[in-house]
Amino acid sequence: MIVRFLTQNDVVEHDKVTSQAFSYACDINDPSSVLPCPNVLGAFDGDNKTLLADFEINERKCNYDGGILTCAAVGGVAAKPEHRGKGAVKALFRYLFEQTDYDISILYPFSETYYRNFGYERAGYSVCATIPFSEISGIGRNHDVTLYEGNSTEQLLALYNRCARQYSLSFVRENAEAFSGEPYLSKSYTYIWKNNAFATIGIDRENSVILVKELYFDSCESMQGIIGFLRNFESNQKSICFQNIPANSPLLGFLRDMKNCDIKMYNTGSVRILNVEKVLRAHQYPAREGAFTLRIDDDTFKVTVSANGVETEKNNVFEPDVIMDISTASQLLLCGFSQAEYIPRLTVRNPQSDFFRLFPPRSVFFSDCF
Repeated sequence: MIVRFLTQNDVVEHDKVTSQAFSYACDINDPSSVLPCPNVLGAFDGDNKTLLADFEINERKCNYDGGILTCAAVGGVAAKPEHRGKGAVKALFRYLFEQTDYDISILYPFSETYYRNFGYERAGYSVCATIPFSEISGIGRNHDVTLYEGNSTEQLLALYNRCARQYSLSFVRENAEAFSGEPYLSKSYTYIWKNNAFATIGIDRENSVILVKELYFDSCESMQGIIGFLRNFESNQKSICFQNIPANSPLLGFLRDMKNCDIKMYNTGSVRILNVEKVLRAHQYPAREGAFTLRIDDDTFKVTVSANGVETEKNNVFEPDVIMDISTASQLLLCGFSQAEYIPRLTVRNPQSDFFRLFPPRSVFFSDCF
C-alpha cells in the first residue's frame, strides 16, 4: 500500500472513491473536475494508481490559551466499499500522525466510537436552541446594526477573531469565506452590532423561524445588543433558532422559562493531539509553579512550571503521576476537566499531583466547516 498526496492527475480516482463512499452523482469524464482542497491524502494499491481511500487535510489555526496551534482539519474521509477493512484509512491516519507537522487535528465524526480508535475524542458540546420570542422579551429592542455586503471585511474578521479567542480550539479566520458578501442573492445575512457582536441569519418562512447560523459577542452589553436587534423579526416570525452556540453560552441564562424552549445538545467535534510537547508548552498554567509527570500511551513527559516559564522533558525513565491514552489526553489537555475520578481510561498514581490543578476546565467551541 502506498500513501501519498494526490495530484490533479488523480482527480478521477478521487471522484470514484467519493461517489462510491457517499453515493454522490459524479461525472468522472468531466475535464473541469478538480480536487476539493490542496491537500488530499490517498492510500493506493501497490500499483500506485488504484485509489483505495482518501481524505482532505484542511490547514487551519486554532486558538488555545491566548496562543495559536496549527490544526489538520480532516474532512471527507472515504474508502471504496470493496476495500474497507484492509487498513487503508488506518494507513492514512498513521501518515497524518507520523509524517506531518501539525499540532492538533480536528474532525466532525460520523461516529465518535470509530474515530476514538484513531485517538480522537469529543472536545465538548454545542447547543441548538429554538426559543419563542416571548422568552427573550426582557431584552430591549434596538436597531444599531449594519448589514455586511462584502465591504468592511477586515473589520468583520477582526471582530470575529476577537470574540472567538474566548473559546479554546476556535478557528482563526483569515478570509471572509464564512460570510456572504451577497446577502440578497444567498439569503444569508450577517448583521453587525456596533462592531462588538454579529449574527448570521436565514429565515425558515414555512415554519416561521429565524435561523441564527452564527452568533458572536464580546460582552453582556453586546450580547443584549445583537439579541435586541433580532427581536425586530418577532413581528412576522414566531420563534428564533440558535442553531449552534456553546453549551455554556450566557444567552441561555436570559431565558424566562426553559420549559418553553426546545434545547438539544450535540458533540461540537472531536480533537486529537499530534504534538504533545507543543501543547504542554502552549498551555497557560494557572499556578506560577508546579510539576507533574504524565504518561500518554508509551511516552512519558515531565513538566515543570516556574517563574522562568515551562520546561518539558520526554523520557520514559520518569515515574508517571497519571497515565492515559492519547484520546483521553486530547480531551483533558485541550479542553480541561473536573472530577478526575470519573474520567474513563485515566489511571491516577499520585492524587496529590499538581497535574489536576494545572489543567482546569475551559470553554471549548469550534464550528467552521471544512
